[in-house]
Formats: sequence, structure tokens, C-alpha cells
Amino acid sequence: MIKPLNLANKPTENKDKTKNKYHDPLNSKAMVMMSYSNEIGTAIAEIAPKLGAALWAPTFMYLGADIYDKYKNDKNKYNPSGERAFKRAVFQGLTSIVALPAAIILGQYIISPLSRLDKSGISGNAKEAIYRHTRNVIDQAHGTALENSKSFTDIITTTLKNKIKARKDEKNTINIFTKLYNKFFTHRYDLLSDDESKLLKFAKINAEKTFEILEAIKHDHSEKVPKKIYNKYKAILPKMKEMYKEGDYAYQASRNALKEYQTSLIFKNKLLKTLSGTTVLILLAKPINDFVDKQIMKKLINPGIDQLTHASVNNSRIKGIFNDMKEKNSKTNV
Repeated sequence: MIKPLNLANKPTENKDKTKNKYHDPLNSKAMVMMSYSNEIGTAIAEIAPKLGAALWAPTFMYLGADIYDKYKNDKNKYNPSGERAFKRAVFQGLTSIVALPAAIILGQYIISPLSRLDKSGISGNAKEAIYRHTRNVIDQAHGTALENSKSFTDIITTTLKNKIKARKDEKNTINIFTKLYNKFFTHRYDLLSDDESKLLKFAKINAEKTFEILEAIKHDHSEKVPKKIYNKYKAILPKMKEMYKEGDYAYQASRNALKEYQTSLIFKNKLLKTLSGTTVLILLAKPINDFVDKQIMKKLINPGIDQLTHASVNNSRIKGIFNDMKEKNSKTNV
């Protein structure tokens, strides 16, 4: 009869253990996803910069709550500790704010030079710069610029040559700080990273393809136009007719369609960077977190914080007060 009684008691004991086991309130799936929102924002910043910036806010909210929770609780015990909170803040700062976003950005940078492996021989950033240049030329072009393929291609390549020369002159004359800023935070020097002849060849091919789309739109050959671009053209045509009345509204609508075509090429290029950054996040999130926790925090940061904490306590007035109290108590006992 004893054995059944013991068996009956075991579920109760297990329940008590489960009940007393610590559950981090910030460790649910929803909260963990919230903590990664800034990394997701960094990955999608190329295609959605405003949303990418906004996604940093949930992460900072999570980090604040996590640091406060670790300050207040030592697992399942209420035991406030500024030292524990500081260690958590350093860990979160190294992983969420520094290491993971840096790895994602690096992954996005790597995809650009890899584009040189295709037949164009130029980087992804250079392609994007050519698409933007072509779009700007279309936006500013007069009616004669779109009359035939040769004149359109000549305008694209001539203005591109001038832009490359201007960028080279600028880079050679400005100070080092402006040069570094332009290199890492703008697109001004994307055209200077590749061979000029390859850039001009790619620009010419892109201009010819763009003009073929214009001709297809003029003759209503919808099968030769990307579906999205053709639908945009058809949607904007009535608006242009209303705006330009007796003017060449079809030309204006076509021009908008060609600009939209260049924008779609830019988006595809940015999408590759986004996919690259997202892949880096998926593959490296756990290894980076583990490395920071087990190598940097436990071997470097935590011992340093512990030493500083002990040194500050030993040299503080509080230490002296406790020593005085200890001496008084020993004398009293004697």
C-alpha cells in the first residue's frame, strides 16, 4: 500500500516544481519577435526606409523592460541589483544594437560586389546608380529625346560620362571627412567603383530596353511590356488627358511609365540586398547572441564589472559603516 501512496504523491510534487519554476515574462514568442524588430528594420530599410526606422522603437521598448526586469528579479526571487541590470544592458547593447545590425549591413554590402559575376561585370550599387540616372534623364528629357532609340541612348550615355567625370573631380578635391561621409552614407560614388566602359555598356543596354518598352506602349503591344508597367500606364493615361487637354498627353503618360520601369529595376536591386540581410539575420542571430554571452560577457565584461563593483564597495563609506557596526557588536558580545 505504500508504493501506490508514493505514486500518488509524485504528480503533486511535479506540479509544485513546475509552479515554482521561473518563467521569464519577456521570453514569449511575441516578446522575442519584438526584440528582433530593429534587426528586421535594418534588413528591410533598403526597400522600406520609413518602416525600417519605425521598427527600432519596439526593440528599445523591449530592451527597457528586459533591463528593468533583470534589475528587479533574480530569476524567481525579488532581489534588485543595479550590477545585474548593467550587465544586461551591456549584453543587449552589444547584440541588438551593435553586432546584429552590423552583420546585416555587412551582408547587404557583400551582395553588391557579387553582382560583378554576371555578364555586366559591374556591382549592384553601380547598376542601381545607372537606373536612377536613366530615370532622372527621362524625367528631365524634352520631346525630341524620346523620338528614336539612338538619340535616347546617346543622351543617357553622354550625361552618364559627364556625371562620372564630375564625381571623380569632386572626390579628388573634397576633404577626407566629406569623402568618407559620401562613400558610406550616400550614393554619390557608386559609379566610381567599376570600369567606365562597362558602366557605359550597361547603361546603353538598359536604355535600349527602355526604349523598346516605349515603342511597345505606343503601338499598344502590351505583351512586350511588363504587366505592372502597362497597368500603370493605362491607369495614368486618363489623368494625363485631363491635365494636358490638347497637348501630347500620351507622351507624358509614356514618360511616367518609363520612370516607373526604372523604379521597378531599382526595387529589384534593393530586394536582393534585403534578402541578403534577412538571410544573415536568420543564420547568425543565435551564434552572435551565444558568442557575446559566452565569450565576451562571461570572459571579459562580467569579470570587469565584478571587479569594479567590489572595488567601489571596498572603498566606499558604506564599507566603513559596516566595519564599525561589526566592531561594536563584537565589543558588546565580549
